Amino acid sequence: ATYLLYMMAPMFASYVAVMAVMGIGAGIDNLAGTRGVIAIPFMLLGGLILLAALIAVPLFFMNKFLGFYFEALTLDGQRCNYVGTAGGLLKSQFINILLIMITFGIYTPWALVNLKKWTYENVEVGGQRGRLTFDGDGGTLFGTYLLGAILTYCTLGIYGAWLANDIFAFYWDNTRLDGRGFSFKKDPGGFLGTYILTVLLSYCTLGIYLPWGICNLFKWEAERVT
Repeated sequence: ATYLLYMMAPMFASYVAVMAVMGIGAGIDNLAGTRGVIAIPFMLLGGLILLAALIAVPLFFMNKFLGFYFEALTLDGQRCNYVGTAGGLLKSQFINILLIMITFGIYTPWALVNLKKWTYENVEVGGQRGRLTFDGDGGTLFGTYLLGAILTYCTLGIYGAWLANDIFAFYWDNTRLDGRGFSFKKDPGGFLGTYILTVLLSYCTLGIYLPWGICNLFKWEAERVT
């Protein structure tokens, strides 16, 4: 429901709006016989609407998704609650997005670390903010990504399960609740089985099963955190 309401529906509405704007411009242009003079500005307006949607809708969805994820998460027997806003998320991640574009993706690990820190700053645990912190650094994550990507490529994707476990471990080993750390028990085989099942059932159901598969992966992750 979160995906349909806050991702698919806004993107579909944006697409309809873009097509309507361009269609109106083309119709007026044909009636007036101006040979594109009127249609071109409408096409540019449609392009701007589409660009704004491609930026705003994923951020809006991510904010809603973070709320869904943390409201379903319990840490040390205490319920979590995400209190961030879409505007705050956009403001905090604008520089990250810009740096990712400028560096052709190289800055991504540092951006992910910054996102994790910002997210934890906006999570309440037991009704209190500031208790959940993240100590990881982008350099370590970059090394994990680089080595994992090389090994995944060399093993035709098989090492991807180990890479996913390394990333889970990086996130949880650097997470602190009131200064107390967590640890993640790696289980590449278990992840691979859960992932393959998710892919197969999602394929057989034309993608309908995917939200359930994602939740199963989150549950698999949480069961291995101590």
